[in-house]
Amino acid sequence: MSQTHTDQTHAPLQHYPLGWLRALAALAVVTFHAYQFNRTSAWPFSGSAHQMMLGTDLFVDMFFVLSAFVLWLPVARSALAGATGRPGWFVLFRRVARLVPLYFTVVLVVWAVTNPSLPGEWQDLLLHLTFTQVYSDHYIFWSNGPAWSLAVEMHFYLLIAAAIPVVHALTQRVPSRAGRVGVAMALPIACAVVGLSYLAWNIHVLQTPETNWSAWFNPLAKATDFAIGMTLAVLVAAGVRIGNFARTVCGLGGVAALAVLVMSRPVHAPEGNWWHPAYAAAIAVGLASIVLSDARQPAWMSWRPLVWTGTLGYGIYLIHEPVLRFINSLGLVPEPRSGPQFVITAVLVAVPTIALAWLSARTVEDAGRKVLGLVDDRGRSRDYYEHVEKVDAR
Repeated sequence: MSQTHTDQTHAPLQHYPLGWLRALAALAVVTFHAYQFNRTSAWPFSGSAHQMMLGTDLFVDMFFVLSAFVLWLPVARSALAGATGRPGWFVLFRRVARLVPLYFTVVLVVWAVTNPSLPGEWQDLLLHLTFTQVYSDHYIFWSNGPAWSLAVEMHFYLLIAAAIPVVHALTQRVPSRAGRVGVAMALPIACAVVGLSYLAWNIHVLQTPETNWSAWFNPLAKATDFAIGMTLAVLVAAGVRIGNFARTVCGLGGVAALAVLVMSRPVHAPEGNWWHPAYAAAIAVGLASIVLSDARQPAWMSWRPLVWTGTLGYGIYLIHEPVLRFINSLGLVPEPRSGPQFVITAVLVAVPTIALAWLSARTVEDAGRKVLGLVDDRGRSRDYYEHVEKVDAR
């Protein structure tokens, strides 16, 4: 028999020690962009070292997998419990309140500084504010290069919000647990099929050039990443657990698979886009050692500096490129040259970026969290005088 709004559905999600991954991913992206900025006619490194640096784009795939996992896990849990969870609009509202204030602030500030005379590149501003820059080869990386991934994520937030009422409706009509697993897996399977078909069409039929950015950085090209993250969420919701040996195999196997994939990926070739869903699959295998295990996690995963940096990961990711541009305009960035000098650039960018991310977390992003306070955890308008009403009733 189906249930509605069970306590289990709205209980806080189990805490997984993933903050260190967000910290690692954000700092890796900062380091790569410093590496990219310090190139001349040639990259700072060559051979295997260069191949490894190019492989840092796997951390963007990691962001997609983590986002899909976090968003789909409560949906899958409520579906498998035969319950109706949070409404789709509220899930979207939470993500918008959390991410959009800083995104809009950064885009508007950067655009205003780089377009001091109106109307400026108004098309660039319009595309970024509507999260549609990923459909423009010309403007996709303009105001803020890394913002393209937020545009992709916003498309999937909308998709998940639209899918939630359908999942809720089907959950009420499917009596068996196996059937409800099928309901929870329907969207991940659809995303995987669409994403893989899109890549196959562009790589092998259209033979789309690697420089057609909008073809390779749009939601369809990244759909499989989200499918893999959602599938991992369904496994957790279904109660799949692994023992210590399997946990070790998943952890080491995921890291080893990523290393092999990074070193074997074709450089600057359309076929290399197959490596992104492969990265996502390897990342999910590694994450399985954490989220599919009830065993105690290693203490280093909860190391405070890493966890603290991870809480600032979104700000670091979004702010670091404008910081890089600014300190370069001041002449503080070392002249491009071969070798490891880009590490100096990375440090020069990372320090003020972390400081600004900390500040934004307590101002701009905090404003978004205050907006969330207008509703309770079930999406209902919050009654700030409930305690007074209870007293009067007595």
